Amino acid sequence: MKNWRTNKILSSVAAAALACGLTLGSTQALAQAKPAQKLRMAIPVPALVFYPIYVAQDKGFFAEEGIEMEVISTQGDGPDVDALIAGSVQFTASTPNRLMTAYEQGKPLKAVMSMSNKMGIHCFMNKESAEKAGIKPDMPFNEKIKRLKGMTVGGTRPGAFSFVIAVDYAKRAGLVPQKDVKIVGIGGGAQMLAAVENKQVDAGCFASPIVELAVSRGKSVWFVNNALNEDKAFSDFLFELVYVLPEYAKQNPETVRKVLRALVKGNEWIMNATPQQHLEVLKKRFEAVDTKVLLDSMANVRAAIVPSGCISPRSLQAAADFMKRVDQLKKDVPFSAVVDNSFLPGPCK
Repeated sequence: MKNWRTNKILSSVAAAALACGLTLGSTQALAQAKPAQKLRMAIPVPALVFYPIYVAQDKGFFAEEGIEMEVISTQGDGPDVDALIAGSVQFTASTPNRLMTAYEQGKPLKAVMSMSNKMGIHCFMNKESAEKAGIKPDMPFNEKIKRLKGMTVGGTRPGAFSFVIAVDYAKRAGLVPQKDVKIVGIGGGAQMLAAVENKQVDAGCFASPIVELAVSRGKSVWFVNNALNEDKAFSDFLFELVYVLPEYAKQNPETVRKVLRALVKGNEWIMNATPQQHLEVLKKRFEAVDTKVLLDSMANVRAAIVPSGCISPRSLQAAADFMKRVDQLKKDVPFSAVVDNSFLPGPCK
């Protein structure tokens, strides 16, 4: 009798375990069959500073989180954040100017991840213009910017970082923007390259790999390479960040965490990949760019990546100081009012 009862109990346990196994298997199958969550992220221009996003797409890190991410370029910063505010995208990766100005206007946005902690806008100059002004590669930075007097400098569009950095350089050199130095909107990378080479403007400011490509073509020279810390004001600087609306983060915290996990995985991959692995991703988007130029550009971008994605108070303050210098901000912005590192996968010091 005892053996019969024991066998019956064991049979019941086995049946229950089998049922649980079937249920678990069915649940996993349903999870695997569940369609990916479709999300949209805006970026200002197709540039290498957004390399972690491209890697997260191409290496399947978004897919691992159950996300299908569409990345949309708005051809200059400004419209990208407008798209976020309008609700047509859920995430924006962009420069911090709107983070500051929106707070000052009483409509705060949230920065939830750093994409780059160095100024990623560099400037290049038509070789003839540089020779005429006596600008040489080894010349001190403060001397270079003084020689912008009488020149025309191009950014993507008025108000964009590529535009206001020229304003900053003029003012720091004691020059009057639009009087001593003309600053104009040119458009995207191809337009910028053509404008400098054809001397429609003397210099242009843009992100990698456009500047490296321009110099490699022989008609342009470096004016400022911020990846090499030529301008000390930008050595620890919140340059590119991931924006969300505060309400969206509050209502969709796990979605924000998933997106940031994918991007941090992208950072880790970038830090450890071989040159050949990098080229497999880079060539898909910048196929016309020479291999050496691509790898040099990638090295410049990699040097500015914070692997953890954490935003530091110091980098935010440097960005605020820049915004005040170019008259786009009147006062400091409290760190806790605009930054939330809590969605990142690891702790921030």
